[in-house]
Amino acid sequence: MARPRKIDAENMAERLMNAFWASGFARTSIPDLVKATGLLRGSLYATFRDKDAMFELALERYLDQLRTDIVSDAPGIAGIREMLQAVVEITVADPERRGCLLINAIPETPDLDEANRAAINKGLDEMKAFVRFKLEEETNETNVAPDLDRLTALVFAASVSIRVLGRAQQERKLLQDVADGATDALNQAIKKTP
Repeated sequence: MARPRKIDAENMAERLMNAFWASGFARTSIPDLVKATGLLRGSLYATFRDKDAMFELALERYLDQLRTDIVSDAPGIAGIREMLQAVVEITVADPERRGCLLINAIPETPDLDEANRAAINKGLDEMKAFVRFKLEEETNETNVAPDLDRLTALVFAASVSIRVLGRAQQERKLLQDVADGATDALNQAIKKTP
């Protein structure tokens, strides 16, 4: 009797992530996922239930990777600067310039199930919460009370812009200018010099 094939969950999540990242949810077919994972169609469904569950696993993997790549332990604006710099670095280091899996999936949200829509929003909210926390650290140090909602939105918009412009093959200098401009604006708003 043949033994059932063992599935390496982390490797499988990575393969699913890369398949969806390359083509998006709607344009990634089941044959594409069969090819990416090396599983037969029946095994693919037996392991992951449906395409939505596969995408959810891909998003989880992407978010785990993103947390590792961009979260900084530096306090305040220094932590935000490091985060934005990491966003620039991961954007230009990707030879395919795929952009951000979360941002790429936003136009497809009507086609996604509730769990995946929630996962996308959770990932975006997590990024905003990180920025907000760093801004609170900074303003607690300086006793300045700027509008943290607006500053959070500014940094969030800068990080999204870097990923979208990077996907459009824009030059590194522009991506760096977006990152540096955002941190300069924070310093000005909080009355600090870079």
